[in-house]
Amino acid sequence: MYIAIINVPSNRKHSVNKDLAGGLGQSWSLKGSFFLSFLSKLVKSSIKLPVLSLAYVQAILKNKGFKTRYFEHIPNEHFDIFLVYGSMIEFKRENSFVKKLKEAHPRSLVGFIGPFPSRFPELFQADFIIQGEPEAFFLYQFNEKYKLDKLIKVSKLVEMDDLPTPDFTDFPVKSYSYAPALTKKPILTLQASRGCPYQCSYYCAYGSYQGSCYRKRSADKLFKDILVLKRKYKIKSVQFRDPTFGLDKKQVTDFCNLLIKNKIKINLGIETRLDILDAKIISLMHKVGLRNINIGIETYDEEIANKNKRKILDRRRQEKVLKVCYKLGIKVSGFYIFGYEGDTENSIKKTIEYSTKIKTTASRFAIFTPFPGTGFYEQLIKDNRILTKDFSKYTSFNLVFKHKSLNSKRLLRLLKLAYYKYYLRPSFIFDFLKWKIKGY
Repeated sequence: MYIAIINVPSNRKHSVNKDLAGGLGQSWSLKGSFFLSFLSKLVKSSIKLPVLSLAYVQAILKNKGFKTRYFEHIPNEHFDIFLVYGSMIEFKRENSFVKKLKEAHPRSLVGFIGPFPSRFPELFQADFIIQGEPEAFFLYQFNEKYKLDKLIKVSKLVEMDDLPTPDFTDFPVKSYSYAPALTKKPILTLQASRGCPYQCSYYCAYGSYQGSCYRKRSADKLFKDILVLKRKYKIKSVQFRDPTFGLDKKQVTDFCNLLIKNKIKINLGIETRLDILDAKIISLMHKVGLRNINIGIETYDEEIANKNKRKILDRRRQEKVLKVCYKLGIKVSGFYIFGYEGDTENSIKKTIEYSTKIKTTASRFAIFTPFPGTGFYEQLIKDNRILTKDFSKYTSFNLVFKHKSLNSKRLLRLLKLAYYKYYLRPSFIFDFLKWKIKGY
């Protein structure tokens, strides 16, 4: 059996990364001035990540003896099965692609995989759709004789140690980038864990789609993943795609010690919560190559955070950890969200001011988006507050629901104000030049 794995490329003028937002995909689209257009172009040229799930699927299939190839276009050769990644923001283009694919290969079976078609199969046209984690399906259920029905329900979640090292053969590895967070290339991605136990899954795509059960990969297997990727693709950086990297301190410590013991040089980036980290674990990770941390600060207002089931950190502890990172030369990107339930122009301006005062290397400001499939989205449907079901507009730069005190025009104005205030201040420009000179 010959299987093709396909990621349909975007034709948007701005940045699109389908691996973000829990695999639903995100698009960076903010216009309005020369500076914002420049920033948008910079993001498009500097941030491009693979869809990690497809690399895991390819590795699983090869380990089972199937012939596979990865494409970002319609191949000329015949395949028995085409597996196409479906996303929230590009589902229209992906459906159009599959229509052409079926015309070119009428005897082949074409199916969609990914969290979005898994939850909204009615939006996709294909011979079959896998509902659940595709890695779990191909590991535990699929074989030569398996009948691919229209809707295939996956019976379990994947155990992280059952996953092989992701196979990026035929992926455009040299084109991937995650600058300025990690500047050394080639760069690829890995997962040390899946699932998020925090209550923000009511809003967050990661917790909603990956589940609340925290599943970790052993330190030994993570170490071997690094070795394989270095040998096969000569990588110099890895960005971990965990929603909360480091919940298990022993896993992180053992992993770091293996890198130290074997003198492995690699730059690392993670996404996590700062209350998981302390000076000791940060220093250890920095020693083995930690150079970037993504954190969700989200809002300055504690009452708004509590109202939206968000657990924000004690500011004094947060700022203490940020100073540790700054002194060590670890870049920290803070993520902020405007338009929470209860947000006002005044609360958002306080968040903007706070973002300019703390020691972060970069900041991303976005509009609160009710991701389809989350509890918040379902509640807005019941309350008749969803403004559009055109999910290609759910980019985190559009207001897609009726906010009780802010309209789209005002939120966009505040969003633009945030980018001006954060990136055009002298202290940011000074720090940015300092990082550039040091080569970080």
